[in-house]
Amino acid sequence: MHLLENCTEFYDVVQKLKCSSYVDNCLTGVHDVSKAENFIEKAKLIMSKGCFNLRGWESDVECRHASKHSGNTSVLGIIWNLDEDALKCKIDFETLSCETKITKRFILSTVQKFYDPLGMLTPSTLLPKLILQDLRKSQFSLEEELPFTFVDKFSKWLNEMYLLKDVTLPRFMNFNETSELHVFVDACKRAYAACISV
Repeated sequence: MHLLENCTEFYDVVQKLKCSSYVDNCLTGVHDVSKAENFIEKAKLIMSKGCFNLRGWESDVECRHASKHSGNTSVLGIIWNLDEDALKCKIDFETLSCETKITKRFILSTVQKFYDPLGMLTPSTLLPKLILQDLRKSQFSLEEELPFTFVDKFSKWLNEMYLLKDVTLPRFMNFNETSELHVFVDACKRAYAACISV
C-alpha cells in the first residue's frame, strides 16, 4: 500500500485500488467495458512500479484484458456465480451420525466452518453461538459429552443447515439519486444485529 500512498498519477484508479484491495485480491466494478479496460490498464501500470503483477482477472463481461468467465469462481472465500452475478457462502460441514459425540469442541468447530464475511448467514448461525454462551456458563469441558438439552437444540439446527447452500444475494446493487438506505438495529440480552436495505 506504500506504493499507492506515493502515487500521484491516475488518482481515481489509485483511490479505487486503495479501497478495493483485500490481501491479494482487488474487488471492484465499473459501469461499462471501456471503463473496465481503462481501469485494468492503469492498475497494472501502477502496480508494476512496485513489482506487483496484477493477473487473474475475472469478469462477467468480455473485455480486452479479461475474458468473460462463466460458472462459479471463488472471491475471498465466497462463491461468485458469474452467470447469475450472485454471491453465496461455501457451506461445508459434516452431518451427524448416531456415533457423533457432541461436545463443546465439536460445536465450536462446526460454528467456525461458516465463513461469512458479508453476514449473509448471521441469522442462521446465531443459535449455536447462544448454545456456546450457555455452555461456557455451565462450565463444561471442551471434550465432555453434552446433556440431551444441548445436543437436541444443536442437532436440530445442524440438520437444517443444508438449506443454506441455496442462499444467494445479487452482487450488483443499482443505486441512483432516489435510492434510500433503511437501517434496522435490534438488541436483546444475548445478541444484537443491524441490517441495511436499499
